[in-house]
Amino acid sequence: MTTYKNHHVVIPDQVIVYQRAKSSMYQARLKHPTENGYIVKSTKKKDLSDAIKTAIKMYGELSYKIERDIEIKEYSFRDLYKLWWETERETKSEARAKYIEGTAKRYLIPFFLKHLQNKKITALNDKDFDNYFKWRKNYWTSQDGQKQLESQTKRTNNKGKYRHSKLGNIAKVPAFKTLQMEQSLLKQIFWFAHRRGIIDRNPYIKAPKPHGMKNMEKSRRPAFTEDEWRIIYTELRSWVKEGIDLKQPRVKGKFASDHLDQPPAKRVNKMHQHQREMCRHYILFMGQSGLRPNEARQMRWRDIKTNPQNRLQYIYVRPTTKTGERDTYPIQSAFNTLDRLRSISRFAEPDDLVFVNYYGKVHTNFGKTFKSFLTDHNLLVDQLGRDRTIYSLRHMYATFRLERGDVSIEALAQNMGTSPKMIYDHYRHITTHRLSEQLVQIAPKENKAELDALN
Repeated sequence: MTTYKNHHVVIPDQVIVYQRAKSSMYQARLKHPTENGYIVKSTKKKDLSDAIKTAIKMYGELSYKIERDIEIKEYSFRDLYKLWWETERETKSEARAKYIEGTAKRYLIPFFLKHLQNKKITALNDKDFDNYFKWRKNYWTSQDGQKQLESQTKRTNNKGKYRHSKLGNIAKVPAFKTLQMEQSLLKQIFWFAHRRGIIDRNPYIKAPKPHGMKNMEKSRRPAFTEDEWRIIYTELRSWVKEGIDLKQPRVKGKFASDHLDQPPAKRVNKMHQHQREMCRHYILFMGQSGLRPNEARQMRWRDIKTNPQNRLQYIYVRPTTKTGERDTYPIQSAFNTLDRLRSISRFAEPDDLVFVNYYGKVHTNFGKTFKSFLTDHNLLVDQLGRDRTIYSLRHMYATFRLERGDVSIEALAQNMGTSPKMIYDHYRHITTHRLSEQLVQIAPKENKAELDALN
């Protein structure tokens, strides 16, 4: 102990406190209760009596962890996330992994590292998690969020690698569903910590539900009516053709310049044309199949199969999607859309993705393009003020199938990869309309006198 000074025994053979030669802070050396060796930690106290109290508390906490088989190592959130992700990464799909890594890097780690000053996870309390959601809701309007947005606008895009950032399409105020997804991610991480004995209890993690959200979890999903769907697939044809049929004036074989009476038409951008053509077929297919966006995103041409017994076509949904692999039977028009797309696609080999960008890679920008299309045609917002998205096409598919009355809730749920309860919760109003004639039938004869009296 040649480098020690002010050495004091707190508990004989168990705990001592001391100061290092070049520090006024007291250190605590704790004897491991069950193993050989010591644990050395700073008490962060300069006063001897305060240091002794802190050292005794440390030894009590150490003994408590040993008795309950709680891991002794102190973890920061970043340490915990890294350990959890090393264990869980291989169980996640590529889309899910990308979401988790992006959310952790952009929100979770900065909050615990900077906002909570790298607080040890054993010291976290429920209020810290409440504060996360407050911080998260205001992040993109805060100074840090604005600074990040400004830095992203200065980035240039390289050919074939234009997906540098999606911040241009980010919601300044996150939706409640977004916060719920981050709530679920935090719960997974801290439940893992509890199972591993890193923490002694599961913290209470709950995203605050906005006023007016009561019963919204079982509300009707924003979809499209038949008239609105007719507008969409009709307008998509002209939307794709915009600019394609323009003739570029020429003078002596060269493109006309601005000094001519007729201003030159803009040349057609092949990438832009491809984007619209692909997006049109994608929108049609989503409305005709009821697939989730990520299920369609992973679909390859070889996943279109035929049932050998009845010769009906179906689609194999890959196991890396949300609910795992299944076979699903879209309506026939979905396959007509795919046949038309295959005939014009530059990437139509069996292992090629069906919906791709100009370079044959997975396309990730359909949502933004669809939102712009809906905005231009006054279809973005439904009657309750909710924005429609690509996912609204799945809800439309479910609504139309139930309205036709040719499929049961159970069969539809199985085909769409969800539960009958989920279908019932969100589409039960359709069942009510289907049964309307039964519901208004005249009561049995024994009740006819009562009805006459009421009339």
